[in-house]
Amino acid sequence: MRFEVIFLYLYDIGRSVNTAAIARELQRKTTKAGDKRAIGRRLDTPESLQLPSSLTVELGQHTLDPASPHSGGFSFVNLCARIYDEGVITVECRAELNIQLEELHTIRSRTMEIESVPTTMDMLAERHSRILKQGMAKHIKQDQFYITDQASEDYHVFCLLDRVADPKAFLEEHRDYLASFLLGENPDIRLHHSQVEGTLKTPFSFTDHDVAIFDMDRAFIIDPDQDYDDLLLIIEHANYQLLELRTLDRLLDRLLDDAEHDVRQKNSHWRGLSQKLGKLQPLRLDTLFILENLENSSRIIGDYYLEQIYGHLCATFNTQGWKRNVERRIEILQSIYTIAKTDANDRTMFLLELLVVLMIGIEIIALFLPALSH
Repeated sequence: MRFEVIFLYLYDIGRSVNTAAIARELQRKTTKAGDKRAIGRRLDTPESLQLPSSLTVELGQHTLDPASPHSGGFSFVNLCARIYDEGVITVECRAELNIQLEELHTIRSRTMEIESVPTTMDMLAERHSRILKQGMAKHIKQDQFYITDQASEDYHVFCLLDRVADPKAFLEEHRDYLASFLLGENPDIRLHHSQVEGTLKTPFSFTDHDVAIFDMDRAFIIDPDQDYDDLLLIIEHANYQLLELRTLDRLLDRLLDDAEHDVRQKNSHWRGLSQKLGKLQPLRLDTLFILENLENSSRIIGDYYLEQIYGHLCATFNTQGWKRNVERRIEILQSIYTIAKTDANDRTMFLLELLVVLMIGIEIIALFLPALSH
């Protein structure tokens, strides 16, 4: 069986990226080196989708001999990256090979030699992403969005390119293996029928010779016409949303820990809390803008099929739950510093009032002291 596999690796690298400056710099480097690598900004979406535009960079194409023991069975591997203004990059690794269906779970661990270096698809994508991030580091804006352990998401799509008489009957015939595979479980383990039913219960078809089924980390597609680029865009964007929400959640989790430390300090001063509260305002605005942009970019106009798939992926990823959690945490963070600042102000006012009382008392004593001395 002939398969194309597409591995998507998404990384959140900061608050924003100056893609225009990166494009100019990459263009200068490739021109000097005589490199033919394609660099360009394009939307890459059908008219019905309003997704963020990206700077696309071709990272390399490798042709392999599938009969060679050093190829891992792959006939080619292509890599490209998409850099988004919002501080996200996607590395896409596409490969083709001929294997049996029951060998799909071995693809991720298959080793190939690229430029005489043994590597897997994961290792290849990680190496290219690291080089890319290092090269564009000066064009990344962090602000308060710096996280030492950067968040990432990956998603794997496996596309059967052979023509199948009845795709849904094919799913039913191989349901036990496909369910285990999509769940990432050992295929030798026999799953309970409820798990199999739950995994395979929502197949999507646009024609009578294609079908697609999606899970948390993997998708299986049958489409001999290879007309699934729009599905890949939907998958990428759903993962893009999940990544942004997870990054915000981790950032707010760190800030909540800082807030707990601040308010537990007995000597917390109103001025320091005011500064913290002042720094929180830009973060809150940035968070609201990010959430609004994610909401706006998820609009799918006049394409019920893609909208169904997008809704299914968002439900699978629970993006609305992540969004509610981010909104709740930013409100809690705001409340903590507001209450702490109020408490600090009250303590300061109490001390001032006590000082005033003491000064009045001293003045009264000073007034009557000469009379008492006589």
